[in-house]
Amino acid sequence: MEEKKKIVFLEAVQDYGGARISAVELADRLSRKHNVSIIDFYGSCKPFTEAVISKGLKLHIVEKRDTAYIINRSNNLIMKIINFLLFIPHLIRIRSKVHVLLKEIKPDYIILNNSKVLLSLAFFTDKKFKVLFFARGWFILSQITKLDRILYKILVDKYVCVANATKQALFCGGLTSLENLYVVHNAVTELNMSKEIASINKKENTKVILHAGGFLKDKGQLVSLEMAKILKERSVDFKLILAGLVYEGGESEVFYNKVKQIIIDYQLEDVVELVKNKPNVITYFNACDILIHPSETEGLPRVIMEAMILKKPVIANAVGGVCDYILNEFTGFLPQHNSSEEYASFVQKLIADKILYDFVSFNAYNLVKTSFTEENQLKSLDKVFNS
Repeated sequence: MEEKKKIVFLEAVQDYGGARISAVELADRLSRKHNVSIIDFYGSCKPFTEAVISKGLKLHIVEKRDTAYIINRSNNLIMKIINFLLFIPHLIRIRSKVHVLLKEIKPDYIILNNSKVLLSLAFFTDKKFKVLFFARGWFILSQITKLDRILYKILVDKYVCVANATKQALFCGGLTSLENLYVVHNAVTELNMSKEIASINKKENTKVILHAGGFLKDKGQLVSLEMAKILKERSVDFKLILAGLVYEGGESEVFYNKVKQIIIDYQLEDVVELVKNKPNVITYFNACDILIHPSETEGLPRVIMEAMILKKPVIANAVGGVCDYILNEFTGFLPQHNSSEEYASFVQKLIADKILYDFVSFNAYNLVKTSFTEENQLKSLDKVFNS
């Protein structure tokens, strides 16, 4: 009989986006044969804590706060420095409480995915657990600060990579050897997805294009609006839905307002709809015909996997783990990076050619259904635990 492991997910949750949803789902799957706990610094994200509790997972909150402690709220360098200096005693206190909790739990493995929570493990006395860093982004060298590189080198035992592109980026960046890098893809099952369909104000034959992602410049909403402008000029009957979170900290709110202004400037009010901070965007996946994903950087985007399992064709930038999903014109479409013209052309191609639409949708569905399964995810993690 396989030995039961004690596993702790160490988190500092600000919002319940794709990465956090995947973490809760993974913790739930692992809990079927291991002893799993989740430690969250603040317990400030209600959707996250509710999801953890609803699955019957053990939740420990280090220091209860109404909002997460964010040190980069200001664009002013002096204020950032002040915020960081104020954060140091807070982090020392959090670190001390985390150490007490971990000594009580006595985990075999700690799974985490950012340097903030990793820093809380510094100077741990009598350490007997292994630290698994779940690399959910792309992790190309330019995205990793010097401080983070030092932390990873000192504190991380193994890397769990969400995509093959992430594995190669970490290796090429010189962070570790290939022996310490494991690929564990996300998993999805259509049975657990909501069947509710969002209500969208449109005509009967209007095609719905969905862009699902937090309101940040790197998520590509500006490319989507340029595409919408082109489609409208070509008299295509469509509706573009921009659905996503507006994150705390200032930058996201500013960008969201910029998106609203561009919609007005381009006179797209009749063909673009904004959906802000809606907790269940799957209803929009059910309502859409096509997903577009012009992101600048990705690990293994959950939104693409969800679209594929719902048989919605995807057009996306070839960044990070996107190519783990998409083979061009077979399981989706890979336009030239950020080319609004090519995004528009692929949309028109899908609208005009039902055979192509069904061909790509069916191939993508079969890929996700057979390869990105819970069973495969757990088998991949077993390799990490048993190595």
